[in-house]
Amino acid sequence: MNLSFRLGKIPVRIQPSFFVTAVFFALFSQDVLMIVSWVGIVFVSVMLHELGHATMGLGFGLQPSIDLHGMGGTTSWSASKPLGTARRIAISLAGPFAGFGVAAVVFALGRHVFPPTPLGQFIYDNLLFVNFVWGLVNLLPMLPLDGGNVMRQLLDALTGMRGERLATYVSIIVAALAIPAALLFQSWWGALLAAMFVAMNVRALKSVRAREHDEPMRESLAKAYAALNEKDGGRVLAIARPVALESQSAPVKAEALQLVAFGFLLEGRVADADAALAAMPAGYHPHPSLLELRARTAG
Repeated sequence: MNLSFRLGKIPVRIQPSFFVTAVFFALFSQDVLMIVSWVGIVFVSVMLHELGHATMGLGFGLQPSIDLHGMGGTTSWSASKPLGTARRIAISLAGPFAGFGVAAVVFALGRHVFPPTPLGQFIYDNLLFVNFVWGLVNLLPMLPLDGGNVMRQLLDALTGMRGERLATYVSIIVAALAIPAALLFQSWWGALLAAMFVAMNVRALKSVRAREHDEPMRESLAKAYAALNEKDGGRVLAIARPVALESQSAPVKAEALQLVAFGFLLEGRVADADAALAAMPAGYHPHPSLLELRARTAG
């Protein structure tokens, strides 16, 4: 069961997997107080990191929400707003720099706050480690880390919003190099995380290629919509069916199949329209106007 609350204007949701992962990392110690302290350190540090993103976004007029989960934390936006490159980069950097600020305060206070006991030393060391070292790692040019997002924004600015492919290639290379680096420092979790990032970016690269492949088909879909407005079912089918067959990205395929269904219905072919709708990618649903047309045609 998720824990949900608000910090001012910011809704926060904490999934149980967040604490499960934090406890898993603490199993190197058999001291209950150290385990509890570690979970508290991770919780506070990740929360402050995400609040850095969220408060910066609030300052730019966005509506943030925070999720803490098994992979860490994510700040998302319930209402999008056009932002310039500098502001998007500022939002990405606000998280790790919030952590650097925490690390600086901890370092400055030092022995004035943390007692010279094993537990005090443990808390002091790990507050610095989580907020400073994790912050540095998070600045690596590798998606989906904050450094990867900064790289993506800069490449988009330099290439006219076409930097995603190059950013994904760089992310794959950096993540692949991070695997042996993590193993060298005997960080098995770091190596596993880097391997996950390789797989994630390989999938993202396939998605980028599919979108780029389908981009020219948007013009054909526009012509199919024009034919639909003229209620010319044959022309709709002639234009939309090749797109439905050749498209590689789910949004374009779903849009083309919906147009195909419209074309079939305009010709009174309900069974063929149903087959087109059944072929739509998972998660996509026909427009209500299409369902109304089907009901009228079937009736």
